[in-house]
Amino acid sequence: MTETVRRPRLDLVLPGTWWRAPLEADAETRSAAIAEFVGARYGRRDDLARSRADHRARLGRSIDEAVRAGAVQMHHSESNDGGIAFATTITEYALPSAFGTSAEPALLAERVVGALTSGAAGAGAAADDPWSAFAAEGGVAFAKGESIVLRRIARQVADRADDAGIAGSAASDETAESITVDYWITVPGSAEVVLVSLSSVLAALEPLMLELFDRIVAAAEWRAAPTLRDELTASRS
Repeated sequence: MTETVRRPRLDLVLPGTWWRAPLEADAETRSAAIAEFVGARYGRRDDLARSRADHRARLGRSIDEAVRAGAVQMHHSESNDGGIAFATTITEYALPSAFGTSAEPALLAERVVGALTSGAAGAGAAADDPWSAFAAEGGVAFAKGESIVLRRIARQVADRADDAGIAGSAASDETAESITVDYWITVPGSAEVVLVSLSSVLAALEPLMLELFDRIVAAAEWRAAPTLRDELTASRS
């Protein structure tokens, strides 16, 4: 039997309690899971019916968009170890064959940086020195075992109700500045890169959130993906 080689999966070690979105499920199962999750956040009060409906719709669109973009896992924070919600969403995307066929981490990182800076202002200068352009945009690079991690921060205005970590509020039209931190991570022994994107509406706490996000990425471990033979064996047991 010829076995299909599958890339390792990133095993996220998350602090506190998180809800894992059922990305692999069919539409009906997803809808039921979303309704259960949102209902648990808002309760059954009649005056929050509109908020529940809006949140279900937003979360459904978010999950659909993530699936179309190649997401392989998505988690929404419910509370930290102290029982306090910290309004964070984590999404991991697979980027198969997006940066060539070389498994050399340094070369992969260089190609990712080139892609990230190609559309930046002063694209000509960025092409000549993409690493300087990446750093000028706040990007940083660091090692994680055999992987190289590239981190970049984006800030934008967001609707608080878009984040599943904030619930129970009837003020669904309230807005706040949000922060999204993207981590491109080279996969050991592979020509692939994964993107782990962490978002929160707690932009006012950016230093603390960035420290938390860095720790989550640092604690993540590569887990060997099961082969087809492993899956067939498990299904028979």
